Formats: sequence, structure tokens, C-alpha cells
Amino acid sequence: MRYYEIGVGVERHWKSAVFTYSSESPLAVYEFVRVPFGKLKKPGIVLREVKKPTFVAKPVMSSFGVAAEKETLDFMRWFKEFYGIQNSQLYGQLLPSFIGNHSDQAQHTDDRGHEKPDNTLSPAQQKAFGAIVKSDTPTILRGITGAGKTRIYIELIKKTIDGGKNVLFLYPEISLTTQLTEEIRKHVPALVFHSNMTNKERSELWHKVAAAEEPTVVAGPRSALFLPHKNLGIVIVDEAHEQSYKQDNDVRYSGLLVAGGLAKAHSAKLLLGSATPPVNETELVLKNGGTIVELTEKAITSDYSRNVHISDLKDADQFKKHPLLSDKLIESMGKNIKANKQTLLFINRRGTAKLLLCEACEWQSECEHCDLPMTYHHDTHQMICHTCGNKAQPMTMCPDCGEKTAIRSLGSKALVEEVKKLFPAATIARFDSDNAKSDSFAERYSEVHSGGVDILIGTQQLAKGLDLPKLKTVAVLQADLSLHFPDYSSNERTFQLLSQVIGRVGRGHGDAEVYVQTYQPNNPVIQQAIDEDWTTFRKNELKERSVHRFPPDYFIAKLLFREKTYEKAQAAAEETAKKIQKSSIEVAVDGPLPSFYGKRGGYYYVQIHLKSKKRSALLSACKLAPAATIQDLDAATLL
Repeated sequence: MRYYEIGVGVERHWKSAVFTYSSESPLAVYEFVRVPFGKLKKPGIVLREVKKPTFVAKPVMSSFGVAAEKETLDFMRWFKEFYGIQNSQLYGQLLPSFIGNHSDQAQHTDDRGHEKPDNTLSPAQQKAFGAIVKSDTPTILRGITGAGKTRIYIELIKKTIDGGKNVLFLYPEISLTTQLTEEIRKHVPALVFHSNMTNKERSELWHKVAAAEEPTVVAGPRSALFLPHKNLGIVIVDEAHEQSYKQDNDVRYSGLLVAGGLAKAHSAKLLLGSATPPVNETELVLKNGGTIVELTEKAITSDYSRNVHISDLKDADQFKKHPLLSDKLIESMGKNIKANKQTLLFINRRGTAKLLLCEACEWQSECEHCDLPMTYHHDTHQMICHTCGNKAQPMTMCPDCGEKTAIRSLGSKALVEEVKKLFPAATIARFDSDNAKSDSFAERYSEVHSGGVDILIGTQQLAKGLDLPKLKTVAVLQADLSLHFPDYSSNERTFQLLSQVIGRVGRGHGDAEVYVQTYQPNNPVIQQAIDEDWTTFRKNELKERSVHRFPPDYFIAKLLFREKTYEKAQAAAEETAKKIQKSSIEVAVDGPLPSFYGKRGGYYYVQIHLKSKKRSALLSACKLAPAATIQDLDAATLL
């Protein structure tokens, strides 16, 4: 009988997650196995052989027949150190519970390439492709919407596969699965991994990746980062600006930074592609010797026009037929229905903050320290900055124009019903996070793509890389909504969302109309998005963030304290803040302050924010927090 220490994929509270098991057969170090854990069966990884323990060790149930490659082990060590996590969090991420016993011959449906279509690159695409191939450092591919970034991805994938290496292709949303994988599979075989698959399907794919001997393409969202990859030649992150690459539970990691760590472990190329690359990650890439490759020409040149109409929401004469939809927009929607063309109405659901606004002009209540919108709290009748904790009394009169101010909670959940009243015969579909699986965009993609839906209404998922040939009109119903969101990333999110939504049309399928409705028609961020002027936006945003000590000049972390009462959460936050401030760690502390979402699921949340020029200082400060503290390093938002 032999005995082994095995890292087991268990819950976070087990901390070490390393347990001793017995085995009649010898096991290789770093071999993947299945072990009993209480009444459950869990995947594990063999760490080392040990002497017979003083207790009765449970036997290993079975071996998966594969072991972790050196690159996977290097990646594991990097991930643990980079986020300062416990073994249980590491093994829980690496060894998800869906992994079972399967033959390495397990088949996954439709993973082979079937067509060999022409994929000739334009001169501009060929130049960008050559620059990416030549670069031996991380690369940002900044291509305007409709520039044909996917064509470049496919050529890079084909080149990597022909060179005998594997590919990881990341995309931000399950809703993009059908569109992207159909295109990739026209050229090369591809394995697709996502959370809508059954546990059996995901387990089969995990085994197939672990046992693959031929060059393989794996496509999926951020969870695909933790598959047992071998011999990666390139990691491609499409739509790299999307917030869905940020994990907001358990280990709160940045998918872009983890993609970088994975690529480094495999000595693979890293490519981040977007029409609106994220400001922070772009600067990190450049500071570490990376490059930006620009693609500024449309993939399909045509005489088709894209006309942008800006409607001032303060001008009632433009909204005589409906308060949410301008007269010109309603007219365009009617014409589209008659012509069998589609309309997309975009609502930014992030606009849930209660704000103090003047609807006569463009004034809003802002923090004097952060220049960010302050949020109204009705229980204390105070305006609070959710970044630094600054408080102020709400003003009843606008300091700029003297008109009365108003408290508004922005956004509309009833838009579908309103549109039905205007166009009762139209086929209308809503797509957002509340959709059932059977009614999701991924499930209805073919119907939408073929024109079976007249009017699409939805949130961010409709702004992500979609190419719909029958889409003629796009409308952003309140373009400045996310500008009011009280967070340092609001300008960037607004710029990205507007750019991406507007980019759903004008892709060479026909004349297009864009309607931008806003209370701030002269806002520079809105104008820059309409003009696709990422260079100017990035320059201005970097300057603004530097003034207020936000990323990328500073690293930030958010510590959340979760308790059954507000008083306990506040006390825990105060104690931790004092402990960090008394230490010699070079870190600034803001707070404690109530979380923007102060009460969830019966628990109260209070948080503190940490800022430092050194990421290592944040890691040291986080170690002074209680074990139950929710730690968010590389926080994409401070709310």
C-alpha cells in the first residue's frame, strides 16, 4: 500500500485542501485522480508520496490517466502567488467538480472543420497580421468595429496549428458561441467549452484537452483558462474590453491578467483584441514591452452610409410621440418593419443609481475629491461618494442655472410593453441576463440572424461582437446613463458601450441609421465614441485617472466585509483599516464606507479601498484582513 498527499478541489473554508489518501497502485506525481471526500467524490492532483499516516487513509477511487504538464504547474504557482490565495481556492479553480472518469477517446460534438473557405486578407489586415506574427511580446490589436479582426484571428489560429501548437481562443459571452465557433470551424477543428454544457459534456471536453495529441483549438469564456492546456502557441482574447472577463466570486481574478499569466507559462503569444481596448490593461502591456497594432479600415468597403442622429432628451419637441423614443427613431422603426429590416434598442442596465440631477441643464452632484457622481441615500437623506466615502447634503436648487433638482433612478424595465403598444404586429425579443436558457440569444441566434425578429431590445450582451446582416437601425436610448454611475470606470464603460453598440451597424450590409439619445449631447466622451476616436479618449482618461490616483498609475484593491448586521460589518472594516494604516505597508486606505449594494441576501456589506504604486503592497495589506474578508485585487469597479 502506498500513501499520497493529494490536493483536492474543495470549498474555500478547507484552506489547505491537501489530504492523505492510500493507493494499492503507484501514482505519478501531479497525476489527476478521483477521491472520496465525505459523501462526495472529488477530483484531485497527486502532490507527493508520503509515509503511512497514523490514521486510516481513504483509498483513491481512480486515476484519470493523465498528469498535469509542466506548463500547468507553472501556471498554478503563478496564479496562487499573483492573487495570494489559499490552496483550496487554487485547487477549486483548477479541479472543478464536474470532472469525472472518461476515456480519452470521449467525443465532443462537431469539433472538426468542415469547410475550406477563402479567407484572403485585405492589405490592411495583412499588415496587422504580419506585425502580430513578428512581435514576441504581448500585443493589443485595436481594430475599429467592422475591421475584420476575426479574419486575423483565424489566420493566426491556422498558422499556430500548422506549427504544431495549440490555441486558446477566449470570447466574453455565451451569446457569441454560435457566431464565433461556426466561423472558426469553417477553417480548423475546434473544441467549445462553456457553462451551458452539461457536466458530462464539460468533463468529456476536459479529458479531451488533457489527452490531446494533435494540435487543438479550444474556444470558450474565461473559465476555459483553467482547462489542462498543453503546448499553447497563442492565447487570443476577443472583445478584451468586456467586463465579463472579470470574475466576481470566490477568487476575483481578471481574465485578461490571468490570460497573460497562462501565456507566459507556455511561452505563448498573447493577443488582446478590441475596438476599444481597456485603458488599464493596455498600459500594463505597454509598460511590459508590449505593442499596439492598429486596424483602422473597414473589412468590407462599400458606398453604404451610416448616419448618426443625436437627440437631446431635454428637448420635448423631439419626443412628441413617446417620452423614451424620439419621433425620428419611431419613424425609422416603422420603415424597417415594412422593409423586413431590424432595429436594436439598447438600454444600459447599469443605470440603477439614485442621482441628484438638474434636468434643465447638464449639472449633477459630484464628489469634490473624486469628480465622480454621488449617490442619494434616502434613509439618511445624504449624497455619498462610493469611492472615497465623502458625504454631502443634497441641493434642492441647481447651482449652475437655478432650476429645481430632481432625484432620479434611471432606466426602464417596461420598454418592451411600450414598444408593443407602438408596433403591435412586430416580432419583439428582449435579451438580457434575465432570459431563460431557452429564450437566450445563443438559443435564438439563427432566428435573429435570419431576420425572424423585427425589434431587439436588450443590455450589454447585444453590444458584443455581433454581426447581423438585416440590422439597419441602432438606438442608444440614454447614452449618458453610465456616465452618471458613481465609479472611476464610468467614462470608459460609456465610451466602450457606445462604440460597440454603434458598431453593430455600418458593417457593409446596407445603409444604416444610429440614434443616440442623451441629456448631454455635447459630452466629449459621447462625441469621441460616435467618432470612434479611441486615441483621444485614452489620452484624456489617462490624464484624469492620474490626478485621482486610479489605475493604471495606481493598483487598487477592494476589501468587502459581509455580516448579518451593518454594525458588525462596519466594525470589522474599521478594525482592518486601522491595522493596515498602522503597518509599514506603503498603501493608502479609503473608508470604511457602505457598499453600493449595501444589503444582499440578508447580509450587510461594508468595504475599504486600498491604493498603492506597488501591487505587492496590496497583497501584503490584504493578508492583514480577516480570513472571511472578500478580497478583490485588480478591482474593475469600486462599487
